[in-house]
Amino acid sequence: MLVVAPEDGYDSLVTLSEAQDYMERMGYDWPADGAKQEIALRRGTQYVVTMYSIRPEFLDPVADTVKHATCEAALRAADGSLFSDVDAQAVTEESVGPITTKYAQPANGGQKRFGVIDALMRGMTTGGVGQVKLVRA
Repeated sequence: MLVVAPEDGYDSLVTLSEAQDYMERMGYDWPADGAKQEIALRRGTQYVVTMYSIRPEFLDPVADTVKHATCEAALRAADGSLFSDVDAQAVTEESVGPITTKYAQPANGGQKRFGVIDALMRGMTTGGVGQVKLVRA
């Protein structure tokens, strides 16, 4: 069962019905299976809460913009394109016979970035993506 924020121990920032409504309004192809939707929402929530330091006032109640970003992340989680594993070393040049191909170093450590999610989360966080808030003891 999906536990939705701001309830303690939540695993989603969005209800199934809110996600369904958002996907329909945006014209997205969202899985029909409720269990797959729940998994995607959990993964989308995991992405949003780990990639962005969301300011507390936008979590209780959860702001619509945060819900929309979570839905966008869940959509990508549903097709497996949300997180990607990155090789420790990138091949920068490869030769096969007379043909040589050069590759650029991956940006962001090779992790995918999603412009629409970044844009939706703008102003909702205490810092930018990848920034950690330090507090002096």
